[in-house]
Amino acid sequence: MQKIKKIIDTIDKKIDLRKFIKFGLTGVLNTAIDWGVFTFCNEILHLPPVFSQPISYTVATVNSFFINKNWTFEKRKNYNKAEIFKFITVNLISLIISTLGVYLLHNIAGINEYISKIGVAVVTITINYFGNKLFVFK
Repeated sequence: MQKIKKIIDTIDKKIDLRKFIKFGLTGVLNTAIDWGVFTFCNEILHLPPVFSQPISYTVATVNSFFINKNWTFEKRKNYNKAEIFKFITVNLISLIISTLGVYLLHNIAGINEYISKIGVAVVTITINYFGNKLFVFK
């Protein structure tokens, strides 16, 4: 029983469950912002999806930076260029992996695009969390 408690404590220290939950809540907010801005651009402004998508992703990513910096990881010091660059790098890596993952799962494996997107989200959430915790807001 002591071994199990020690393993759980070690995992908790590495993951920091409180921050992970905050990160998840921020992700839900960012998803809502992404969908809302995309829908606004697409349906109200009548922009093609190829323009609506990067606009909505960018707005959600900017929101993500401020919420994660100030609330999730509680790094309220001044903003610096290195931190912003690291954040953009983590998000670009995540965007590339998610796009490639959806393409492979949907176009190659024939899985429904929405199920593919959900499956890939599990991977990208993990990449974003650890990328932000260990690289951006350490």
